[in-house]
Amino acid sequence: MKLYRGMAVSEGYAIGPVRYLSSQKENVPLKKTENRPKEWARFLQARMKACSHMMELYQQALSRVGEHYAGIFKIQLALLQDEDLLTRIRRCILEAGYTAESAIEKTADEYRHVFEEMDDEYLRAREADVQDVKQQVLMQLASSSTLESRRETSPAWEEPCILAADDILPSETLHIDASRVRGMILRQGSQISHAAILARSLGIPAVAGVADLPHDEDLFVIVDGFSGDILVDPPKEKVAIYADLQRQYEAERQALKQYSDVKTVTLDGTRIELMANIGHPNDLTGVLDYGADGIGLFRSEYLFMYCDQMPSEEQQTAAYGTVLQEMQGKRVIIRLLDIGADKQVPYVKMDREENPVMGRRGIRFCLEHRDILMTQLRALLRAARLGKLGILIPMVVSAEEIHTVRRLLTEAAQALQNEGIPYSGEYELGIMIETPASVMLSPELAKEVDFFSIGTNDLTQFVMAADRGNPKVGALCQAGNEAVRRMVKITVESAQKAGIWVDVCGEAAADPELTEFLLSIGVRSLSVAPPSLLVIRQTIRQIDLIRLQEIRE
Repeated sequence: MKLYRGMAVSEGYAIGPVRYLSSQKENVPLKKTENRPKEWARFLQARMKACSHMMELYQQALSRVGEHYAGIFKIQLALLQDEDLLTRIRRCILEAGYTAESAIEKTADEYRHVFEEMDDEYLRAREADVQDVKQQVLMQLASSSTLESRRETSPAWEEPCILAADDILPSETLHIDASRVRGMILRQGSQISHAAILARSLGIPAVAGVADLPHDEDLFVIVDGFSGDILVDPPKEKVAIYADLQRQYEAERQALKQYSDVKTVTLDGTRIELMANIGHPNDLTGVLDYGADGIGLFRSEYLFMYCDQMPSEEQQTAAYGTVLQEMQGKRVIIRLLDIGADKQVPYVKMDREENPVMGRRGIRFCLEHRDILMTQLRALLRAARLGKLGILIPMVVSAEEIHTVRRLLTEAAQALQNEGIPYSGEYELGIMIETPASVMLSPELAKEVDFFSIGTNDLTQFVMAADRGNPKVGALCQAGNEAVRRMVKITVESAQKAGIWVDVCGEAAADPELTEFLLSIGVRSLSVAPPSLLVIRQTIRQIDLIRLQEIRE
């Protein structure tokens, strides 16, 4: 037996022979055209057909994996309709004289380089969407059988197998026959790649980043979607052990579905608000199906990162308004633009910093770029008419920062009123507690705001003085560390004394092993990624807070 290790991206266990899938990424040689208008017309027609095909994929995904995961194809459809993308391709064809195929290839390559240079893992993973969109348009442009013969369905293997590939595009993942494909091994990809997300939705165990797996058609493997281990040619005893683990896991997974439409209450009847984290309005699909009590964290920076230019006030108003309307009166917490450090946008020049994680990010960036902040504040006030809005200030370390934002909100409201633009002044204002400074100042800061949101990811790395993006010290970044627990407890106590509510987001909120601790110190609101909602709800419903209190006394 030989052991290979990768990154666990979809839970479960799979046992079987390996079958390889060749890469489907086409590279088109760059060519010029003598008839630029004709090439532009060809592209527009292919784009229209690709949009239609993407809607078909969306409908297939709806019936197969549900609304939450089908939203992936809505994101791709939005990319196909993006004005910046169209402008780039138009210039390539009408100004530079490239063929339609060359223009889409060149533009996709430019996007790829932008995504690859980003430190943010979420955005790097979106490069696969660009590739998928490129291939969809190329298929429509193709006049030969070369591209038209691309795989649209899963290969018809005679026996169930483990699929191995360099990477798989979202549209290709959707066509996988889950009854034939027991597991997936990817040489590339990540936890948040869309291939990984779809693998989870299809219930296919998957491991990514296994670059050294040999290309051998005779391999028989075990895929451990929890540890990321790939066991090649395991002995019979090991196969028997994993077969038992596989049966146990499937039984547990079926039992979890009962928590989709039940209340989030403890055994003693304490109501807990369980909300979802999203990064884009398209992420909303399915959030209500999981029974989320609201949106605890809408990371507005992703609206900015998807664009090649600053999103306008109208665009932002529409995006925020969509989320507020879809949540049907449930609380929606929208974080102010939080870029800097590992989150960069190509159209904003930011000076290089030696330690960007502790540099001009979050509210520091916003206050240095008042025009960007004021546009966002105006958009938020306009959208506030459509639901229950909470505005969240990131990276706060002083009361002065809160005072400044309140003053700017007042100025934005006055300007909208003077311009006769409808808006609402009904909103909650909160801050992220993600630095030791904000924790230690929490008694004073609690008097200035309506709520706290404890960002345990950043808080953990600052408390532990360990960069969570550095694998050499990543093991120190555990939210369950006693020092971090004490910081969270201090914050909750400060909120309770001031009479404001407090939410916990980040990895700690989605860790079932920390749920009991968080509830026992008074946390009554948790915000997690949508796929974690059912597990955390199940955990909460098994906790008896009265019994815990009696034990402590």
